[in-house]
Amino acid sequence: MFSSELLSIAVDRALGKETKKLDPVAEELFSIYMHDPNSSTLREEITIAVAGCKSLEGKLGRDCIGVDGVEKEVKPKNYTKKATNGYTRSRFKKDSAVNLPMIQSLFVDGLLHYVVEFPYSAIKDRLDEQVTRICEEEGNRYVRSASWTYKHWIDCPELKVHYINKNL
Repeated sequence: MFSSELLSIAVDRALGKETKKLDPVAEELFSIYMHDPNSSTLREEITIAVAGCKSLEGKLGRDCIGVDGVEKEVKPKNYTKKATNGYTRSRFKKDSAVNLPMIQSLFVDGLLHYVVEFPYSAIKDRLDEQVTRICEEEGNRYVRSASWTYKHWIDCPELKVHYINKNL
């Protein structure tokens, strides 16, 4: 999807490293793409690279495969004070059945703060509560803004920290 050169620049910038300057139009486009609240594609690719995984093709379905051969879901959060993950009961059952590995990252103003990995079981109760309330009790088709915080996974014994910017 992204050239290795572009991904390398994006990863370095997200990690706060110096990179070569692009021409002004490319800089503007990069900034818009990186901060766009409706598109997580670039942030997702950066997260996958930092976690040491290989990106999988397509927008729907699993996002990457780890060196362990396991497919994983990537959830890059762009700090906007809003949650943006859609969720249904069928997706909940599918992800829960395999205890889907989740790789989550947090970006603030284009800088990567962390990349962590945890099993779906760490956030399962939180998502189940939201799907039950919003879909089954309130009658919506899906949870428009499924959300969880670090409080749901921070004490998980299987938590893996792929990257953390200790200066931030």
